[in-house]
Amino acid sequence: MTSSVHHLPRAIPTLPTLVPAPTPAPTPGNAVANPKPNLKTALADKRNLITLGEALSQLARQLGADATAPVILAALKSTSMLLDPDSHPPQDAGRHVTLEAFIHSLGLPLPDRHFALDGLSDAVIGRGQVHPLGNLGGALSWPVPLSTDQQQRVRRIAMSHVDPHGQQPQVMQTQGLLLEFLRLRTPLPAGLLNDPAKALEALISSPEGQLLGETLRETLQGVATDSSTMDYLLAAVILQLDPESITTPHRNVVAGFDLAHDKHWGKPLSALVDGLEQHLVSQAKTSAAMAGVAAHLLLANRAPALLIKGIPASVTYGSPACVDLMIAAATLEAQTPGRVANMTYTEVMFAARSASAADPAVTLRVQREVLVDWGVANGVLARKDDQRYSADELTALLGEFNARRALTSAATQALDAQIPSRREMALAELKKRFPEQQALFEEKRLHISRQETTADGGVGYRTIEVGPHSMLDIAMMDLPDADCVFTSDDTRMPLAALNANPRFVVADAFEAQFAGAVQQKKAAINTYVRHLISQAPLAIREDLEYGKISFFQEHSHSLGTGFTGTTPHPRNEELLVEVERDGVTRAYAISFNKGVIAPIRPSRASAQSRRDANIVHETKAFIPKGDDVARREEQKPANQSPPDSFNSGRTGLIAEAFVQHADLDNEAIKQQARGLTTADNNRRRGEAVSEAILDLIPFRAAFNHFRKGHIGEGLFDLGMDLFGILTAGVGTAGKVIKIAGTAAATATKVARTVKVIGMATFSSLNPLSGLGDAAVGTTRLIGGGFSKSVEWLNHLRGASGGYDLLKAASKEHGPTLIGTYKVGGIETEGVAVLKNDHWYPYDPVANKPYGLPIDGFSPRGAPELHASNGVANEPAYLRLHNNILNARTAENRPAFNQGYLTGRLHELPGYRDGMGSSQLRKLAEAQGRLPRELGILSRELKLAYIRDGEYTSALLRHDATGPGVSVLPFSQARYNAHVDLPSVGECAGISYAMALALHLGSEEQFVKNLLKVSDNPSTAAHTRFATHLRDLQDAVKKPSAFHFGGQVEVGYDEIIEKMLTSGKSMTIRIGTVDHAMLAGMRIKNGKPEWFFFDPNAGLVKFTNLQSMEKGMEELLNSGQSAALHNTRRTLTGKRAYSISTFDPGHVNNRPGINPDAVRELSSVTL
Repeated sequence: MTSSVHHLPRAIPTLPTLVPAPTPAPTPGNAVANPKPNLKTALADKRNLITLGEALSQLARQLGADATAPVILAALKSTSMLLDPDSHPPQDAGRHVTLEAFIHSLGLPLPDRHFALDGLSDAVIGRGQVHPLGNLGGALSWPVPLSTDQQQRVRRIAMSHVDPHGQQPQVMQTQGLLLEFLRLRTPLPAGLLNDPAKALEALISSPEGQLLGETLRETLQGVATDSSTMDYLLAAVILQLDPESITTPHRNVVAGFDLAHDKHWGKPLSALVDGLEQHLVSQAKTSAAMAGVAAHLLLANRAPALLIKGIPASVTYGSPACVDLMIAAATLEAQTPGRVANMTYTEVMFAARSASAADPAVTLRVQREVLVDWGVANGVLARKDDQRYSADELTALLGEFNARRALTSAATQALDAQIPSRREMALAELKKRFPEQQALFEEKRLHISRQETTADGGVGYRTIEVGPHSMLDIAMMDLPDADCVFTSDDTRMPLAALNANPRFVVADAFEAQFAGAVQQKKAAINTYVRHLISQAPLAIREDLEYGKISFFQEHSHSLGTGFTGTTPHPRNEELLVEVERDGVTRAYAISFNKGVIAPIRPSRASAQSRRDANIVHETKAFIPKGDDVARREEQKPANQSPPDSFNSGRTGLIAEAFVQHADLDNEAIKQQARGLTTADNNRRRGEAVSEAILDLIPFRAAFNHFRKGHIGEGLFDLGMDLFGILTAGVGTAGKVIKIAGTAAATATKVARTVKVIGMATFSSLNPLSGLGDAAVGTTRLIGGGFSKSVEWLNHLRGASGGYDLLKAASKEHGPTLIGTYKVGGIETEGVAVLKNDHWYPYDPVANKPYGLPIDGFSPRGAPELHASNGVANEPAYLRLHNNILNARTAENRPAFNQGYLTGRLHELPGYRDGMGSSQLRKLAEAQGRLPRELGILSRELKLAYIRDGEYTSALLRHDATGPGVSVLPFSQARYNAHVDLPSVGECAGISYAMALALHLGSEEQFVKNLLKVSDNPSTAAHTRFATHLRDLQDAVKKPSAFHFGGQVEVGYDEIIEKMLTSGKSMTIRIGTVDHAMLAGMRIKNGKPEWFFFDPNAGLVKFTNLQSMEKGMEELLNSGQSAALHNTRRTLTGKRAYSISTFDPGHVNNRPGINPDAVRELSSVTL
């Protein structure tokens, strides 16, 4: 296992029991060779991965961190796991297999270190958590999802679906619609509907569900794959439930249910799920029985964070903790669609840091969307229907969020901090001054005197503090006299050092630190109450913000025996608030300990007294110091926007009242912190503060560590702070440092940093440094997987053996090529598979084609450089030629050169990531381009053409393989990129020159000359070469001129047959609709040599008959190179080419062609 795999502590279910492996252990090595499993088997295979991960984790703990490689490998060999009975291969299902054997069957290396055990455990569990059907979006989650029209067709077909047996009405006539239609035909085990995920899996796997999915695919002419039936079925169910998304999609609206509605603010996230279920039933989108299944399906695709297991109730909509969770879930889901819904809250938060770093662009988009929702819910940002926010608005939003996070972080630290202790401060000072005498610190052996002059002029001592005292007493005391003297009859006491420096200044330092700590804790409580109000449901926030408010406290005491004397009880920590608004009285209890603001009976918040036996309960009005009655009066909202409760003056008033209610200035608290010295006891200045007295202070706990909501799972000490942020205990600190991947600079930073789990960090919400407005959550025409397809495409272009990936895909699926096509009216570059004369988009992550046939797919292969009938392409040549000519005038050349040398492609108007040569050329041909822009485009178009040439040559090499095969790569794309950038192709001229060169035996020299001219086109000889080639192209560029009037149209196999049966040297000119090539045979040294030449890719020579037949079949019919050709079809459906036989006389004796110039192209060495 590589060192890049990190152990992520996580919550896991009960670990499997590990048993010694049976002998002999079954070997699942043939699992990979079995057919792809159905959904039931695929789910079982996922469970096997999780079982393996848990077994490895347990093994790591059993062996310990110091286990050696031999010990670990032996344990893997001797420890077994039980395979799921539904998994494959069938012969191993339900049996025990060694961990070693199962790891080998997955094609993974065996871990031989403790760290690798943990890393592999996390990796396979992560894979196991991903649902086999991804995020259950089906065809709606393809990299390029179904178009609006296609979605409407899917829904219409599904709604019209009928029972094949004619026993039930069609879907649209079934009460509860599609899910209920399937349920009526699919017997479900008792209780299965209590598990919506499993119920859904059963329904879509049923024969009726599969029939509907296959009907949809066939009707739409979609490509058939192992998941296509499920893809169409899932899309149909979603579109039946959520038809609104077809024409009016919104990121926060699911099936007409607004997840961001203000009625959800301040509510646990489970309330949104419940609300969606109720909405689906009330809108007759499904039945009550299927509501949970329907909600699960919709949320898995649209809001999987709501399906995370074990989300604490304190993570409410609009809270900072919700922000962190939503960002973590969305970034995780972007990397591994279908995983989040199978994870726990703790697992998601632990994975948050690595997920957010995986794709900065995705993280930025997610952060922007989530923070906008937070801003709207918290009254910081106005809700906009068009979801467009200016850079200034987003900057202000981020500033406010970060400011609040800083306040809450400081509050957490203040509440976590211990109150200063005079005793501890004194002990620390003593240890510093007397490190070797700690055993004496509390020994009472010291007396304190003042030196005085006696009546007879002698020296005497007068006791100033009755003792004896300890060194700790002295350090804690405030001794103002500089001339005091310490004496003792104990020779161990360091009298000389004490008398030399009698002052410890602990008392003064304690007073200052205590006052500061109290103020910090007051501020922290103030911040927390403001937070509680801001996170309450909107109705409560509005009541507290605008109503007339009065405060009440609840007291109680016990009557003594004979009903004389009383014993006070602790005051209720809740502060009661009466609210009068719009003629209605409501009341709320603000509870610090519970962390809630809860509605209560209005009668409870009123002055009253009642007695229960000898217990007297009293509710008294509470008027804070500095109270301003006018600020507590009812107010009218300034507008319809929700209040910014956290920052409002009214919230500040309530928070300050609560701080006073907390009574942190109670003298008993300070008395406990001061502690008592011998002198204090002598003067009867105080008595030790009893726990009973301290318990009367509602918030004395605020001076200790606040640790709320222990949610630890497994072996980890996890909890949540007062603000709902997941934290790790001391025992987990080292693990969290490993997760973070970096160590903090100081011990203090480490102590704080390692506690927080999954907290999102923000730097900016604005793309392109804040230029222009940002569209938040606008409709995206591409699915989440499209960005991964782009990443794969970029890797394909950049990898040295990148095109081998295309070759591998082609072997499995048929010709698989890069090309351009339109998505939502926008031309983009992607990969497609040719099947049954249709191009289908290719998903590189899933390694399969998907979807409906692509209209207008143009395979990459120098797409602008293959025209043999130059007429139609002449305007394109002139547009680019004239643009570049104008941009390179004397006046414009400096700007052109600057753009060419230093210009950035992303500066160009109209540019998008992933554009290929054809799209770049269209940008360059556009009118009004500035010289600097054309400089950038000239550079990028040149590079794109060169990459195109490398690509087509790679395809040629992949199609022409075997013994006796040699390939001489060359592409006119590379040639024209250097020699004549505006050119739309010289394939006819190059083919003619190559035909003569093959006849003369100088074909390799011709290619060398082409390459030399490409490398340095400005010399006189090279200019002459280019001119001759261009003149030849002009003479033969039309099809009739290329074939010299003798063409016939034949199937590809007839070309191969001619090459096989020709008894003499022969060159065949080959034409497609827009391209010119060559093939043939020549006798060389008495032996046949076959050849094929494509000006876009290079020259292939065959000396082996079988290799020639196979290679030519791929080059002209079934291979990737053939898929580039724009050919007609014969009556029997074969690829058809126009062909003619080349004769040297077609060069030597032809008007318009200079034979000497043509021969010079290959006979002269440049």
